[in-house]
Amino acid sequence: MTKIAIILGSTRPGRKGAQVAEWVYSIAQNRNDAMFKLVDIADYQLPLLDEPRPAVLGQYSKSHTKKWANTIEVLMDFYL
Repeated sequence: MTKIAIILGSTRPGRKGAQVAEWVYSIAQNRNDAMFKLVDIADYQLPLLDEPRPAVLGQYSKSHTKKWANTIEVLMDFYL
């Protein structure tokens, strides 16, 4: 079965993307040919550019970045 993550990527105050992502997710739930998961990046409290090494290296020093990386890893395992 196809698995799709709907990632809400905006963290700005007053963002409008949350309503859109929730609407897309609610519509997607009516389908029975795929599984959907809504992931809100704001739940991870990620500061901008606070890791000393590039993300591509996967060598994170901050707990919030490790939590986000783990979420993405779990999603990748789930969706692959």
